[in-house]
Amino acid sequence: MQLDAERFQEADKYAAFLRTTEGRLRTDLAWANLRGFVPADASGCHALDIGGGTGTLALRMAELNFEVALLDVSHPMLALAKKETEAKQLGSRISFHSHGAAHLSDLFQPAFFHAIICHNLLEYVDDPFAVLRGLAPLLRQDGKSIVSLLVRNRWGEVLKAAVKGHDAEQATMLLSADTVLESLYGQPVRVFDPDHFRKMVELAGLEPLSMRGVRVVSDYVGCETLTESAYQRLLEFELLLGEQPPLAGVARYIQLIARRPNPSRGQGTI
Repeated sequence: MQLDAERFQEADKYAAFLRTTEGRLRTDLAWANLRGFVPADASGCHALDIGGGTGTLALRMAELNFEVALLDVSHPMLALAKKETEAKQLGSRISFHSHGAAHLSDLFQPAFFHAIICHNLLEYVDDPFAVLRGLAPLLRQDGKSIVSLLVRNRWGEVLKAAVKGHDAEQATMLLSADTVLESLYGQPVRVFDPDHFRKMVELAGLEPLSMRGVRVVSDYVGCETLTESAYQRLLEFELLLGEQPPLAGVARYIQLIARRPNPSRGQGTI
């Protein structure tokens, strides 16, 4: 399975999804989990957003005074990100790079970034482990710099098929399937087992610090239209649920925060 740039040319469609309750929750929950690991004022710090799309998180990082490199293969996505960057007058803090994750070592210096965001990218690439191995050396090895990884959870997809789709056959198939059809573009996307994903991250040369679930129950409670106050209550509830390991294990997405370990630890193979 390749990262198909053609899949992501409909940038307006993706931007519209991010404005839905599901899209907002995916972004806001991941941001809230990440926010506790980055400084309130990141002046002088550098961040990399790999597969950052329309720049939702890159903009939030720039608002904390990070110097952000936004990397994405989709020109339409980057165009929307640039437009929003200009509207928020953050152009001096965000650079744009139309490349895939395979070019990381050619674009950036080792141990340069204080924070790396890699959300909903590993599902689409041929070799997620190779991407992880490629981004790990870009992270500073100071004990404070972190990488945030967000991937689609196999067990969340099983529950969605069984509970929301009422499709026991599909749910049974997803217990062992490598991919699932995602709803926005109707294309196959990889799913990850939380335990295996943690091991993959460790073998790539990163030390997990926190694993949270993103969207534990909201897909099943009819939250398509909410008032802003109701949305905030749901957001707080989801944050609470995502902190509980048994519930995080069945969330729609897994978010793992990691850092580079002590230099005495070597990298593994998978």
